Amino acid sequence: MHMLGHFCHRGRIGLLALVCATVGGCAVFDRDNRPLLNALDEKVQPEGTWERVALAPVMIPVAGAAVTVDAVIIHPVQVVPEAADDVYELYWKPREETLLRKSLLFVPCLLATPPTFVGDWLVRAVFDADF
Repeated sequence: MHMLGHFCHRGRIGLLALVCATVGGCAVFDRDNRPLLNALDEKVQPEGTWERVALAPVMIPVAGAAVTVDAVIIHPVQVVPEAADDVYELYWKPREETLLRKSLLFVPCLLATPPTFVGDWLVRAVFDADF
């Protein structure tokens, strides 16, 4: 029983380290990937401490909603063209190949395009990745 508890404790520490490493690379932490929150920051600029304290009950939920919309809707939509360009470069960009090679690779490229696009898009949408 003692070994099991020790193993579970190490597993929790490892899981926490993995989560921290993953969250640290999130796309929403890059200022360029959160246009809605940036616009909110530019529009609402309280000058004094008391103004900030007075606005906090309203601005904290509004800023949280802005970050959520940036992370779940705006940024994923922004990276669709980049993911499409990656798939085009990988599978469909014209190259100097024989007609036989192009014909043999057409169906595999056609089948690989959707999962490659989804995988590329997910990585770009979740992490601050630029290939």
